[in-house]
Amino acid sequence: MTYGWAILIIMVVIAVLFYLGVLNPRIPSQCIFPTGISCSTYKISADTGKLTLQIGQETGKTIRMTGVSCTQNNSPDFASDGIITYGSGNNITVTSGRTAIISDPTSSTKPWLNISCTDANGNLPSDTNIGTQYSGWIYVRYTEMDTNLTRTRTGTFTAKYEA
Repeated sequence: MTYGWAILIIMVVIAVLFYLGVLNPRIPSQCIFPTGISCSTYKISADTGKLTLQIGQETGKTIRMTGVSCTQNNSPDFASDGIITYGSGNNITVTSGRTAIISDPTSSTKPWLNISCTDANGNLPSDTNIGTQYSGWIYVRYTEMDTNLTRTRTGTFTAKYEA
């Protein structure tokens, strides 16, 4: 009979640990780019996978953002071939030390900022419910205004879908 009580107590302790998240650690939301680019604000919308992203830039140069993509595709060719471009005349200029919204699904005046986070095949992931976690990469492409050099930066992105 005492073994039964011991087993019951162990089961209760394990259940409490799961409930408190000790045995199922939460992975924090993060958006991390190499030096020079940072995420100021970011969100991924439930059901639609739409990305809201404001970046800061400290490159020491004025840059013209020409495209952004959010995907689970990390193939070497994606950074050069898979970037979504805003289109001619729809670029965003950001001076060093400033921030800019580069993806905004609610913008009625800038529809090119309506970017979705996709799976590796370019489709909406199968589970986009509130609280489900998305992990992937954000690719940004910009041109340095003074040198006219085009650069692509890749950041890691992990966030839970929100309302």
